This record gives sequence, C-alpha cells and structure tokens, in this order.
Amino acid sequence: MNVLINNFLDGRSACYVAYSRSAGVLYLVPDAGGGLLPALTLGGSGSTGNSQCTVSGTGSYVAGSGDTLTLTASLSFSAAFAGDKVVYLAARDLEGGNSGWQALGTWSIPGASLTGPAVGGPAVGGVTPARSSGSGGGTFTFTFTDTKGWQDLGIVNVLINDFLNGNQACYLAYSRAYNTLYLVNDAGTALLPGLTLNGAGSVNNSQCTVTGAGSLASGSGNTLTLTLNLSFLPAFAGNRVIYAAARSNGDALNSGWQAVGSRTVQ
Repeated sequence: MNVLINNFLDGRSACYVAYSRSAGVLYLVPDAGGGLLPALTLGGSGSTGNSQCTVSGTGSYVAGSGDTLTLTASLSFSAAFAGDKVVYLAARDLEGGNSGWQALGTWSIPGASLTGPAVGGPAVGGVTPARSSGSGGGTFTFTFTDTKGWQDLGIVNVLINDFLNGNQACYLAYSRAYNTLYLVNDAGTALLPGLTLNGAGSVNNSQCTVTGAGSLASGSGNTLTLTLNLSFLPAFAGNRVIYAAARSNGDALNSGWQAVGSRTVQ
C-alpha cells in the first residue's frame, strides 16, 4: 500500500511511502520520485528521511483484522515542506488488483507561508467542514484574507475535484465587487450565468449545483467569509479534494491554489 503527501498527486519532492505487507517493512521514496530508500522495520529503531519528511520505526506499526489493514506511520515534516498538503492513498493486492489513488484528506504543515503577512496580499484561510462525506451536499464556509483589507480581494476561487483540474469539476469563482458567484462549465473553459448570493435561483453543471439561497459573503478587517450552498450529483461520487485560491483587485497578487479539505461524495 502507498501513502503520498504533497500539494498534488506527484511523487517528486513528496512524502511518498510504500509499505510491503509480506516483508513487513516501510520504504520512503527519494526526492526525485523514483526508487526506494533503505527499508525501515515497523516498530524498530531508526528512521529514514528525505527533504520533505522523516518516518520513524518507533511508533509505526500495522494491524490486520478481517478485510482491513491498518497502518500507523510516525511522520515528521521538514519546515521547507510547509503548507496545505493532500493525503493520497492507494493499495494493490496479490492478484494485481489496484485501488488507484484516492484523495482521503488534507494536512496543514506549519512553517513559513508563501503568502500572508510576511509577503503581503491575498491568502487562503480554510474551509469548514474540512472533511465531510455524504450524498447530496450542504453548506461549506471558506475564509480568505488580504493584508490590505478584505475589500482588496477581487476574485476568490473554489475547485472541488479528484485533482487540481477545472475539467469535469465543481469549479466556482466569486467576484467580490459584484457580489456574484459563477460556476464554470464541464469543460473548465467558460463561466455559466452569474448567481447573486442569497438570492433566488441556482446554477449547475454535471458535477454540482450551487443555490443562491443559503450562499452568502461577508467581510471584516482582513477576512472575507464565503458560504456556499452546494449539492453534488451522483455521477460525481468519489473522494474529492477541496482547493481554494484568492486574487487581489486587478489580479496584482495571487495566493495560488491551496488544498484545504476533502469531501467523499456518496
């Protein structure tokens, strides 16, 4: 089974771990994303590390019962790997079956940020709930900040998909100046008609529907809070990552995409 922790599904410059059940050992993949570092025995002494993370034998163990294997890995992250990361999992069986990569969570690694007070301009705060599951949908509340005040924010974006891809996604853009929310079409190339927050009506693509009632935005100090009333279509079922980004007026500064949560659409 494999665990990959990174901004995106990329084994390079990642915390990428492989566990061999038959050998009872854990491997960490080098920075380049190819090959394996020396094996680590679970529960034993020693550790192995790359530039992103270190895994320790002490505190790492595995247990199995029935159809379930539980792997606990004792991980620490380097300061250079700071930021919001996606946690991906995958498993293979002895017959060659493969689960494929599944995005099952996010992890915020503390440290210096590329945006925020140290650099200035827009930044992504987070989303509530950060992890959720279920059929249908609900309300999701996002926070965005700007060191020049919340009114310096121009466009904020939310993208929900397997990976950071606007194609076949629930991809939204909120214009603060016009208090209007836009949903991007299935192809990820154009905006559908705008929706006034807390107004009547809704707009949808093949992945999700956003409803005006229950969707609202408010600002205070440096923080913009955006609440979205979202529902997901059955065809969009699966493990999804929630990304967010913010741009200042005139696109002068950009937070870049940040992975802030996950949603299992049932």
